[in-house]
Amino acid sequence: MKKIALFLFISFAALATVPVAFSQDSQRAANDPLIKSDANTFLPCSQAAETASILKAAKEQINSFIGDIPVNILPNYGFNNREEFKNVTFDAPFKVYTLKDSNIVFESSWRVPVVIDNEYRALLTVIQINGEYQVADFGARVLAGELFAKKSVQTCGLLRVYELRSDFLIEATAGNQLQFVPVQGPKDKRVVLRDILNMLKNK
Repeated sequence: MKKIALFLFISFAALATVPVAFSQDSQRAANDPLIKSDANTFLPCSQAAETASILKAAKEQINSFIGDIPVNILPNYGFNNREEFKNVTFDAPFKVYTLKDSNIVFESSWRVPVVIDNEYRALLTVIQINGEYQVADFGARVLAGELFAKKSVQTCGLLRVYELRSDFLIEATAGNQLQFVPVQGPKDKRVVLRDILNMLKNK
């Protein structure tokens, strides 16, 4: 009950947070980590201090999410046995975005890969409330595996398009041009933002 109450509190607080929309206005865009333009210019998603704080929260809070998982359903959460809990590490968080009125919008959340034996086994969802980072959810075993298989050195975020029920890895290519890799599609497939917007129009 305690974990359920904490999750509900965090969820309502997250909904109350106003997302940061990344405008096409050049003056405002100069201060944004993600700049949406016709060229789909993208700057780095996370700063070192931000990443360190998110990973610190993940390390300190993960046990409250995995400690009570029944042994018979451990595989549903990416674990083979409880002994693997001792070997958990984390990879760099994916900053999560979505689309709103054709703009890329930061969701004020991050997905943190839970790593065992150099594989993504699951994901933690981390949000920020009043300047503090909180783990809001744990799981997504299948998505974790897909992100592990598709990510590259150019990956700099995760775009969630709820209307399409699809996720896209955001990649910044040469010249900071944006490309999107469908997480549920072939590894070598790339689309641009205009393609995703057309998918929404044709839905």
